[in-house]
Amino acid sequence: MYKVRRYKLLLANSRLAFLRTAFLVVSALCSNLCCAAPQELVLNGGFESGSGSPDNWASRGNGGYAVWKNDSWGQTGTWYVIAGTNGSSDQYQEWVQTIAVVSGTSFAFSVDSRTENWGTPTGYIQIDWKNAMGTTISSTQKILFSGSKKLTWARYSTGAMTVPPGAVTADFILHGGYYGTILFDQVSVIGEKFVNPDFNGDYIADFEDFSRLAGSWLKSSTIYDMTSDNYVDIYDLAIFASDWLGSFYPPYQGYEVVVNDAVKYQTIDGFGASLTDSSAYLIGHYLNSTERTNVLKDLFDPNTGIGLTYLRQPMGSSDFRHSVDYSYDEVPSGSTDYNLTSFSINYDTTYIIPVLQEALAISPDIKIMGTPWSPPRWMKNTTAWGSGSLINDDRVYRALANYFVKYIQAYAEWGIDINAVTLQNEPYYEPGSYPGMRMEPADQIRLVKFMRPFFDANGIDTKILTWDHNWDNTAFVLTVYADSVARSYFDGSAWHHYGGDVSAQTTVHNAYPAKNIYFTEGSDGTWNDGGFSADLIRNGNFVVDVIRNWAKTVVKWNLALDQYNGPKIAGGCDTCYGFITINSVTHAVSHRPHYYAIGQASKFVRLGAVRIDSTPSPGANIKNVSFQNPDGSIVCFVVNQDASPHNLRIAWNTLSFIYTLPASSISTFVWQPGSNEVNVWITSGDGTKLLQKQHTVYFQ
Repeated sequence: MYKVRRYKLLLANSRLAFLRTAFLVVSALCSNLCCAAPQELVLNGGFESGSGSPDNWASRGNGGYAVWKNDSWGQTGTWYVIAGTNGSSDQYQEWVQTIAVVSGTSFAFSVDSRTENWGTPTGYIQIDWKNAMGTTISSTQKILFSGSKKLTWARYSTGAMTVPPGAVTADFILHGGYYGTILFDQVSVIGEKFVNPDFNGDYIADFEDFSRLAGSWLKSSTIYDMTSDNYVDIYDLAIFASDWLGSFYPPYQGYEVVVNDAVKYQTIDGFGASLTDSSAYLIGHYLNSTERTNVLKDLFDPNTGIGLTYLRQPMGSSDFRHSVDYSYDEVPSGSTDYNLTSFSINYDTTYIIPVLQEALAISPDIKIMGTPWSPPRWMKNTTAWGSGSLINDDRVYRALANYFVKYIQAYAEWGIDINAVTLQNEPYYEPGSYPGMRMEPADQIRLVKFMRPFFDANGIDTKILTWDHNWDNTAFVLTVYADSVARSYFDGSAWHHYGGDVSAQTTVHNAYPAKNIYFTEGSDGTWNDGGFSADLIRNGNFVVDVIRNWAKTVVKWNLALDQYNGPKIAGGCDTCYGFITINSVTHAVSHRPHYYAIGQASKFVRLGAVRIDSTPSPGANIKNVSFQNPDGSIVCFVVNQDASPHNLRIAWNTLSFIYTLPASSISTFVWQPGSNEVNVWITSGDGTKLLQKQHTVYFQ
C-alpha cells in the first residue's frame, strides 16, 4: 500500500511539474504579446453612491473632520468629500480606498480639488504601497495645498508611477490637514487591472483554478478573462501561468487577531442545552428509531453534527413538561417523607433516560447537570408547585440533601453520571404557574452544609453550584462565598441571561478566582427574534461574551421543541424556541439560528479545551474567542457583526494569513501546531453558508 501511495504521489507531482513547465513556456512565448490594457480602477470616484458614507471609501485620522457632502459646491454631480481640521497642528483627516496592485505595473492617481475660503489649509494626495502583511514599504505623495487657499477647482495628478517590488495593495489617500478644509471630487486611478487567478477562493492559483479557466477556453467570459477582452485564449493562459502556485490573500485592512496559546484561561466543560420533559417526549415519543438517531447525531456527533457536550437536566418537572408536574418523592397531601421512602425516578425512565442513553452512546463525552425547579411540595412552606420556600426545619434540609444523593445514585444505576448540580433553578423567582421556589443565600449555605458531607459519605464527587439565576445579582453569590465553609463546598456559580450584564461573571470571578463560572440557561424566542441573520450574530456574540467572561459552559434552554413551541401544558414560556424544531406531524427537522451559532463552536471545541489569549477587539465590529483542544489543535471563533465583509489577519506564532469574513457571519478557523494548513467553516447571515467547510488556507 505504501508503494502504491508513493507512486501516486510521484505521478501527481510529475503532472504538476509538467503543468508548471508548460505554463512557463507559454508565458515566455507570449510575454511580448499580451498585457492588460490600462483602465479605471478606483470605485465610486465621484462619490455619488453610498448610504451614510460614500461606498468603497473609508475615513480615518486624528481629530478634525471628514464629511460626505451633497450641495452645489461639488465639481460634477452633487456629491463630494471634505477633509480638514480647525484644531491643533497634529490633527488631520483622510479618505482612503485600497486597491490590489501588481509590482512592476504602472499607475496614475489624479483628483479634482479646491479649498474653502478660510484658514491656511494643507492637503495632498498620497499612495501607500503595502506588502502582503499590510506593512507600508514606500509612499508617493503629491502636495496640493501648503498653507494657501484656492477657491476654484483644479485637476492634480501624481503622474505615472511604477508599483514597487513586493507591493500587493495600495492605499490611495486624500489628506486634509491643519488648518482649513480641502474639497475632493472625481478621483481617478488609471492602471493595469489586477485579475485574481484564484478563481475558487482558496487563496492559491492551482490546478482547480486552471480547470475553471480551461472550462471557458476559447469562449466569451468576464469571470476567467484576464486581459479585459472578454475572451479566454492563450493570452489569458500566459498571465495565469505567470501566477501558477502563487498565493493570493486579500489585502490587509488593519484588522488583526493575534492568537497566543502560551496564555491560558479556564477549561471548557461544554456547549449544550436542556433535554426537558417536552424535548425528550418530542424526540422519544414522536420519532421512530431511525429519525431519533438522525436527530441525536445531528446534535451530539462532532463529525456529522454539531457535537454538543453538555446537558442541563431538570430534576422533576420544569415549565416545559408535556403532561404533569412531578418530583421524585410524591406523597399524599399533608404527609411528609423525611426518609424518602417514596423516592422514585420512574417518570424519567419512560423516555427521558432512554433518550439520554442514546445521546451518550453517540457521544460519551456529554456531561450532565441536574437542577430542580421545585423540591417535593411537602418540603415547602406553601405545599405549592410554583411558590414558597423550604420549611425552616433541619429535617427538611437533610431530606433535600439526601434527595440529591438519591437522584445521583438512581441515575448512576442507568449508566448516567451526574457531573454537577445546582441547588435551585432561578431562586429569586416564584413563577406561580409552573414549578419554582424562593431561596436566599442563607438557605443555600445551610443546604450545602448538609449536601457536601452527604456526597462525600456516599463517594459522590458531583460538583455543587450556587445561584443559577440572572446576571443582575452578584450580591447573592458574594454573600454565599463570604461563608468560608460553604465556599469550600461550592465548585462555582451558575448564570442566566434574562437580566443584567455578562460582566457580572467577571465581577464574581475577580472576587473569587478559584471558583468556577457556568452559564446554564439562555433561551431564544419570539421576543428576541430578529430574523436569521440578526439572531445568528446575537448568538455568536453571546458565545464570545460568555466565554470571555470566564464561563466553562454555554448552555441554551430547550434542545428541541415542536412547531407550537411545545409539547407542554399551560404555564411558563409559550414563545421559547428550541435548538431545533421538529414538526410533530411530518417529523421534519429545522434548525434555529442558535443551532448554527453554538455549532460553530461546539463542533470544534472539544471536552477539556482551554480558552487561550487572543486580541479582544481587532476593529470593524469583529469579535472573537480562541481555544486549544487537548490534542493541541487551536480553534479561533470569529463573529463579523457588520453588514459588510472584512479582511481579517489571524496571526499565531510568527505566522499569519488573511481571510475575507463574509458580511454578518460566524467563521471558525482550526489548525494543528506543526502544520500550516487552516481549516475554515462558515455560517453566513444570508443563509448561503450553513456550517459549511470552505477551502483550506495556509499560514505564511
